[in-house]
Amino acid sequence: MTTSRNSVHPVVVRYFGPLLDVTGTAEETLELALPARVNDIERQIQRSRPGLELHRYRIAVDEAFRDGGDSIEQAREIALLPAFSGG
Repeated sequence: MTTSRNSVHPVVVRYFGPLLDVTGTAEETLELALPARVNDIERQIQRSRPGLELHRYRIAVDEAFRDGGDSIEQAREIALLPAFSGG
């Protein structure tokens, strides 16, 4: 029987729209503990970038939108995407 253990992995985190102003960067590599739920990953990112918690956004992991309770075993890229309006 194998058990899943958290370990730290480098993950590229990309920020879009108004989140660029909050973070001051479009992209960075963060060391994130995985596996983890999306909500836990979000908290890890927010700890490194105070102010993000004041904004609403969706999270995509390796180009696929994920819900907060989804478990992520590994990731190369995480994108924080604010709501976009069109016309």
